[in-house]
Amino acid sequence: MNIIVVLISLLFILIVILLALVLIVKHANLCVKYNRLSRYLYNYLNVIISARYGNLNSKCEDGIDALTIQLSKNTNALLESVFDRDSMINEYIEKEKQTQSIKQDFISSLAHDLKVPIIAQDNTYDLFLNGNFGELSEVQYSAIKNLKISNNDLKNLVLDLLDVYKLDRQELNPKVKEVNLNKIIGEIIEQNKSILTIQNKEIVFKQECEINYPLDSFLFKRVLNNLISNAIFYGKNTKYITLSLERKQNNVVISVSDEGEGIKEKDINKIFKKYYTSAKKYSNIGVGLGLYIANKIVLAHNGEIIAKNNKEKGATFSIVLPFKN
Repeated sequence: MNIIVVLISLLFILIVILLALVLIVKHANLCVKYNRLSRYLYNYLNVIISARYGNLNSKCEDGIDALTIQLSKNTNALLESVFDRDSMINEYIEKEKQTQSIKQDFISSLAHDLKVPIIAQDNTYDLFLNGNFGELSEVQYSAIKNLKISNNDLKNLVLDLLDVYKLDRQELNPKVKEVNLNKIIGEIIEQNKSILTIQNKEIVFKQECEINYPLDSFLFKRVLNNLISNAIFYGKNTKYITLSLERKQNNVVISVSDEGEGIKEKDINKIFKKYYTSAKKYSNIGVGLGLYIANKIVLAHNGEIIAKNNKEKGATFSIVLPFKN
């Protein structure tokens, strides 16, 4: 009887030991599998993060079972597909840049070739209108006056195209030297005298004092010419354009005001954008470059242009330049 009890006890202990060994082995396999799965997921996560920041060359390691092996293959195939499309897009963008550069060079060359005869033609119209070639009849004067207006629009368009080309090429480098702003503004008014007369307009120049300021006079005249042209066009049915020069605190402020219909609220925050124009289609030759160029020139002088509607009627464009002693 004692022998049977001993044998049963030994058998029970053996069974317990075997069960323990099975559990240990199974647990060990689970630990190994868990560690392999953790390493795989860590690698997979790094690959996804790397791809998110633009590195499409990283690849997932082989999986540890059928499911993760398939996941790795699909992910790597997706990364290769995105990489191929990214290469195609970059190649297309590069070709587009080259095509755009050729177009810009062509437009610049054409505009440059057109500028000289257009300016010469503009001067010829002035000679006719001033009576240098004899007295004109009313019909002749009216015809040449309209030709002068159209030619002036064409001249401004050509100059705008040349300026935009320089801006796109980042070639706008102001040649700054101290100038008398009163004199510069006076010259601009004189240059626009013929077109103002034709359009039955008059500029009222308000100046508080003599102000000298360091700037590129050539580029600055482009800004003022554009603002005056806009004031003429958008103030069609009014006579006066007001141009003022004053010093406000630490700034020099030059303002051009018209008595037209003003700026629509939906346009006031967009008018300095490239190719944006609020003029009706075909109503004038402008293509939305003038204010874009003017703004860029003023920014290059560390200033800003502010557009706002007047309380009663019309709009005012103010050039604000930081005063430097």
